[in-house]
Amino acid sequence: MGKRYYCDYCDRSFQDNMHNRKKHLNGVQHHRAKKAWFDNFRDSAAILHDEQEKKPCRKFLQKGLTWSVNCPIIFKHLNIRNYM
Repeated sequence: MGKRYYCDYCDRSFQDNMHNRKKHLNGVQHHRAKKAWFDNFRDSAAILHDEQEKKPCRKFLQKGLTWSVNCPIIFKHLNIRNYM
């Protein structure tokens, strides 16, 4: 079957070759999982500050509060009380 690569951030494994590993490590799912992992160790006030600095996305400004996972500005549309 061959060697398998296990990603600790995403909790998944796949065949270990250069193409698959590069595709996974550059993928959106991996970047979001890695950010979520490191955010666990950050101070809540620092996370809140970073999120307040972000501009709302165009879809949010046009349609209002219709948050989705596909929004590139993660957590911007959430209520600030979630971080306190």
